[in-house]
Amino acid sequence: MGRYDAISKVLAALISESGSYTYVDKLGYSPSTDLAVYYLRESLRDFHSLMRKEDIENRELVEGAKESLRSAELEIELISKIKDRRELRRVTSLIASKALALSSPREKGGD
Repeated sequence: MGRYDAISKVLAALISESGSYTYVDKLGYSPSTDLAVYYLRESLRDFHSLMRKEDIENRELVEGAKESLRSAELEIELISKIKDRRELRRVTSLIASKALALSSPREKGGD
């Protein structure tokens, strides 16, 4: 698993189930490490609520993210140590782009 894949999976599951890009929008515009960490922890709380739902559309994506929860928490701890704003921007952009890619609908079958 690559760096920040776990938290990206969590965000992708939230995007897929809610149809909302709020999670990555907030993260992408975070001006500080504290705010980015706050938004990421908020997304973990929302993900825990999602896991309790019975009518999940993309169960495979949600289950994959569920298996990565501990790693996602560790990644958030790594992010909390970032001091440089450019580095924070690089990391949050990476997470957001991975989440968007993972949440996009996949074609079934196909040539």
